This record gives sequence, structure tokens and C-alpha cells, in this order.
Amino acid sequence: MARLALLLAAALAGCATPQAARQEAAGASCAAGATLQSRAGREWWAENRWRYPGDAEAEAAYRRLAEQASPWPDWYRPYETVLPPGTRFQMAIGGAQTPDQPGSFGTFDWIASVEDVREDLAVRSDWKPKVDRVVTYEVVEALPVLIGPVGPQIDSGLCALLPGRWSQFQAKVEKGTLRRYLKVIEVRAIR
Repeated sequence: MARLALLLAAALAGCATPQAARQEAAGASCAAGATLQSRAGREWWAENRWRYPGDAEAEAAYRRLAEQASPWPDWYRPYETVLPPGTRFQMAIGGAQTPDQPGSFGTFDWIASVEDVREDLAVRSDWKPKVDRVVTYEVVEALPVLIGPVGPQIDSGLCALLPGRWSQFQAKVEKGTLRRYLKVIEVRAIR
């Protein structure tokens, strides 16, 4: 009977809200740092193990991902370039953050939902707990950046693998000065 209850609970876990189900399924394994035995670890293994010559190399790559949280995939080195005036991009913001307080990362992809921000831009919940708006900016002064694809992240709070993969850039200007390189084109709500 206990075995049947366990199987039923596992089968129904997918019926709860995604965040609640992830947190419930995570238990201590995600709180302890997203091990390969966590839901996120198992998802990463299923999608990425093939890229490494052996299990030891794959395990080391996952540990680096969980511990270092690089914005770039481990197989990619971002390149430096300059975004010319007139270039438009989007950035997700939320909570008390205003369009006059841009973060360091932007994307050239259309952000339609909070799910896009979490999954495709791999924005962890501990980095940006609330996301509710998207700002479209236009570059008004040549902006030095690093550019490349979004690397995956492990969100321990949601016990989730955030795969990333969209485009991104990281502004390479002095902290607090990014706003002078930009003008706001549009601010819109997302859910």
C-alpha cells in the first residue's frame, strides 16, 4: 500500500503548479546545492551527458555549473564587440527596479512572458525574485559588450534547470553608467 501511495504521489506531482511541484519534489536535494540527484541535476544529465567523454567529466561540468553560475555555456567563449547607436534590445525588470536602473544583461530575443525570462534567459529566482515588465531600449552611444548565447543555470529555489540558449549581451561599462548609453523605447507588462 505504501508503495502504491508513493507511485501515486510521484505521478500526481506534475499536476501541481510547476513551482510548487518543483519545490515539493526537491526536498533537501535542491536546498543542499542542486546535486546530480536533484531534479535539476537529473534533467541536466539527460540533456547534457552526451557532450562529455565520460561520467567523471560530465559530473565535473555540472559541479562547475552549480558552483560558478557562468552566464555563458561552458562550450562557448563570449566575444567583445560594440553595439552601435540605433541597436534595440530587451531587458526584463521587476519589483522596485525601474527602466532608469538597467541591469547588465540584455537580449535580442522577444520576451513574451516570465517563463521566457526564467527558462530561455536562465534568470534565477534568487537573482531576480520578481519579474513583471520588459523594457525595450535603444542604444544612443556606442556600447561595449560581451555577446553570446545564454548559458544554463541551476535555480535551487525552484529546483529547476534553466536551459537558457537565447541571445544575450553583457554591458562592459562602469557600474551605474549604463543608463547614459540608452533610451527607453517601451515598457510593457508580462506574466
